Amino acid sequence: MSTISSGSSPQHATGQPSPAPGGRIPVARQPGTALYRQVAEDLLARVRRSELTPGQRLAPEAQLAQQYGVNRLTMRRALEELARAGIVRTEHGVGSFIAVPATRHRIDDGAASLSESMARRGIAVRHHVLAVTELDPGPDAPFPDFAGAAVQFRFVRYLAEEPWSIGEVTLPASLAPLDWDGRTSVFAAVSARHGLTVKRAERAFSAGPASPDDAGWLDVPVGSPLLEVRGFNTDSSGRAIATVAHRIRGDRAEYVVRLPH
Repeated sequence: MSTISSGSSPQHATGQPSPAPGGRIPVARQPGTALYRQVAEDLLARVRRSELTPGQRLAPEAQLAQQYGVNRLTMRRALEELARAGIVRTEHGVGSFIAVPATRHRIDDGAASLSESMARRGIAVRHHVLAVTELDPGPDAPFPDFAGAAVQFRFVRYLAEEPWSIGEVTLPASLAPLDWDGRTSVFAAVSARHGLTVKRAERAFSAGPASPDDAGWLDVPVGSPLLEVRGFNTDSSGRAIATVAHRIRGDRAEYVVRLPH
């Protein structure tokens, strides 16, 4: 990723001039508004004008402070303000980046799989299969209508070639598509093979920190916030045929539910 240069910003939409010689970005001091907030608003305006683009790396904090003519504490507070708003993400020891916008997902859109929902919207989706494991059903088997073992698929989901989530889908062994290659969703493979209509039945949401394993696969720092989604799917007869568990990057996901009128 390229570092943002400091000497070529055009005139600001607010009427501020271009950077002064030496790369300075003058900020018009506004009485009654904290200086760090003025700096944050200027950076946000540059994002909206596409001078700064998603994924782009910002100059180091000290350099940004020098450009804006403020001290490092002011600059740090401005970046923290933008991070809370989801405009900037900071990786300790690496730097600050313009955040990639969150992907909005309708949980009640009628699709059985998040992957299918995204694909319908023209977002490129693929899955990297990490493991396929046979599980002993045990006394608390989640699929009472199916005898025998279950099979769990563990995978990383990529949206537009960016890691988005780690998923685990468990199915009765008699339904599990063992040759699944990740090009479609697990449920698309099940539907194609068995002629089943798969439906979302229940979803629960919580939050948690990224473990070292999560962080490695999702390209985020350890401890980063993840959205955790758990639930189960049924067929058209109401039989439970799958359990799902996803850990999704908190900076990349936004779930929406449309409430009935």
